Amino acid sequence: MNFVLDRGFYSEQNIDDLFERHHKFTIALPSGRKWVENIIDKYADTIQSPVNYRKIDDVESLFIKTVLHKWGKSSKRSYMHIYFNDRQAATEFDRFTNEMLQYKEEVDSGKRLKEHEEYYQRYLTIKETPKRGLKVSFNDEEIRKNRKRYAGFFCILSNAIKDPITALRVYRAKDVVENSFDDLKNTLDMKRLRIHSSAAMDARLFLQFLALIYICRIRNIIQEDEVLRNLTVREVMEDMETLVQIKYSHRYGQLLTETNPIQRKIMEAFGVTLLA
Repeated sequence: MNFVLDRGFYSEQNIDDLFERHHKFTIALPSGRKWVENIIDKYADTIQSPVNYRKIDDVESLFIKTVLHKWGKSSKRSYMHIYFNDRQAATEFDRFTNEMLQYKEEVDSGKRLKEHEEYYQRYLTIKETPKRGLKVSFNDEEIRKNRKRYAGFFCILSNAIKDPITALRVYRAKDVVENSFDDLKNTLDMKRLRIHSSAAMDARLFLQFLALIYICRIRNIIQEDEVLRNLTVREVMEDMETLVQIKYSHRYGQLLTETNPIQRKIMEAFGVTLLA
């Protein structure tokens, strides 16, 4: 089992616990952590070499560097995947800026979080006096430094996946699963659930969870096929929806509808054989 975690789950204690329990994991690392930036600093000036330019799919390519990372005092073995996309730099900085606004709000409201203390100390200027009370402002110099040096970088830490492209695809698949699970609708018809008891809801959630396992497997198979990789899971299901098998009683046997080329390709990819 490989736990795939968003940056919101990151803390040194959580990573220590995952290693301690011998769990396999793949986690996105939050920007602004000093130790992450120290590693980026080592490769920031060289990562944009053609040798590091990797094709993710037909429409996306990234500069990628993978380094062996020894985690914690016990030097647990893991892989640090560093990705750089200059076109995403503005988007990344927008996200970083929203995080800064969130951290300032936490300090202003007195609801500071232990895991955010590093950000408070680095990116905020916090002053408190008996006369004027608490005053919180942004450390603009440090924020500008972050934008100039680190915008466009994205890091994944994994003790399970050595290949950076595989790690990225696995991490992105997590978003698909989360969005599907949040959107508990009837299959493809956008109707809301009509559940009248807790037991029925629990059963539906369990079935939805099983369905997501199948969806992830379908996604993985079509991503590995050069012909099918541009199709979505929904498109694959819709293509196969018109394939019908009719069984007659007694001696009449069965009847199959005619298959088209894309249906035959899908069946080939999934190892499905129709009996005549």
